[in-house]
Amino acid sequence: MPTRAEAYGSLTVLTVEPALTAQEEAAFRKAAGEELRAGVRWFILDLSGVTHFDSQGLEALVWFQEEVESVGGIVKVAGLKGVARQTFDIVRFGKRFEVFADVDEAVRSFH
Repeated sequence: MPTRAEAYGSLTVLTVEPALTAQEEAAFRKAAGEELRAGVRWFILDLSGVTHFDSQGLEALVWFQEEVESVGGIVKVAGLKGVARQTFDIVRFGKRFEVFADVDEAVRSFH
């Protein structure tokens, strides 16, 4: 299933499944770009359904964060587990992104 966006008041949750790799990168960038062009500035990346990343998927995350921050926005990450969480930790993305156990916790952090 490609990346999908769901509005939660003034923020958007982007759900990515089943992985963020070269195959899914274009769909992720398209969905993320559409939300940015629509004026959304607060995002949660729901990665609970992501089983793994590759280098292009990780680059897409950095691209997205830089795009959002360039317009004064915020990106938070929720739901990492398993190999995806290990990869995130190995590349030290926990220092780049604020990470939460689930979407609800991430949503509450905006208030």
